[in-house]
Amino acid sequence: MKKKVISMFLTACTVSVMVVGGGSNLVMADDAETVTLMGWYDEDDMNPILEKVNEQMDGKYVIEYTYVANTDYNNVLSTQLASGEGPDIIMDGTNYPAEIKAGNVEDISDYDFVKEFNEAGMSLCSADGKIYGIPSYGWFSGIWCNASILEECGVEIPKTFDEFVAACETINEKGYTAYGFGIADDSTATSSLLGYLENSYYHNNEEANPDGTDFDTKFALGEVTMDGHINDCVNKWCTLVEKGLIASESLGISCQEMLNSFKNGEVAFLHGGPWQYTELKESGVNFKMLPQLSETGENEYVLGGPAACFGINVNTENHDGAEAALTALASVEVQQAFADANVGGTSYRSGVEAQMPEEYEYVADIINNGNIAFPSDRWSVNLPSQSLFDEFTAQLQGVISGDISGDDLVKAIDTKADSIRYE
Repeated sequence: MKKKVISMFLTACTVSVMVVGGGSNLVMADDAETVTLMGWYDEDDMNPILEKVNEQMDGKYVIEYTYVANTDYNNVLSTQLASGEGPDIIMDGTNYPAEIKAGNVEDISDYDFVKEFNEAGMSLCSADGKIYGIPSYGWFSGIWCNASILEECGVEIPKTFDEFVAACETINEKGYTAYGFGIADDSTATSSLLGYLENSYYHNNEEANPDGTDFDTKFALGEVTMDGHINDCVNKWCTLVEKGLIASESLGISCQEMLNSFKNGEVAFLHGGPWQYTELKESGVNFKMLPQLSETGENEYVLGGPAACFGINVNTENHDGAEAALTALASVEVQQAFADANVGGTSYRSGVEAQMPEEYEYVADIINNGNIAFPSDRWSVNLPSQSLFDEFTAQLQGVISGDISGDDLVKAIDTKADSIRYE
């Protein structure tokens, strides 16, 4: 069942509610209590997962899932929580540490199921030795490659940033779109930039950044600025814009539109991740996943980390139901459903087997070696990192439109960080 829900605050948002009754073998009790959950994952993707959740709750409780568009989610959730309301189960991603900081989620350190998740999975939902939530699965992003286009254009798989630029120029000359971005409703350009920074600044650049990833802790604490440190790497990445490989027209193209162009054989490279795998596989396109851009092609990293995390709202009026739902979300069965729905993603839950399809041959070793990281997760030690990520996206749109420079972007990030640090 799906119905539209409109409130005074949500009139401008895409919102729908779905009550999931479970799989075909599950009979829901007439008096089953509702447990509310809100998220930005599409209902079609969540339906099989929520059915597994309901199966684990034996018909006593039923999940009511509210979908909110990703662009509106943070505003909707923060407004609800600020008024002492919100769903029984809080779902958040990069901003989950902010929920902990604000006291919005319960301490669940004593729950037995938290021991079944590894330390990396708990990075966003733990603080000061306590645990406040559980992860769903591990996401990563890289660059989809149409292998047939590369072969037709006589281009080998690029290993370095410069090789990638040269490959794109050759492919464009052959009449294809080399590097496709649809960023009217997506932040893939930001992910591309942060992925390059992960490879070329935070790692593999000890001369310019001897602190490695610890730089972000110092930045979050206000001890260092981005300006004067990441500028060279940002400006190098901006070569993609200067050469027209990321065109200003992409600001008016949706992510799905560009994905469709990739599936139709019109685009050679597309920034994305495992959430698009099934759609690409079903299209029949000859595709591969490549790692993020880097200078040397060695010790490569992909951008990624824990995806959505779940916790109990401190203001829930249905604590028993919320506890049952969170226990179900932590189960092997539900965690396996998350892994199955995100082919190529990773799982942090013991007992879950994640798939690694053949299209991931160029990133398999990177993932198996644990070279998965996300700068914004590290910023969360002392600021609401989603807000800073959003600032990166807004400023990068200005770079792509030609209104500001890479140096302007870096300075704007420092200004934003100064205004949102916790202390």
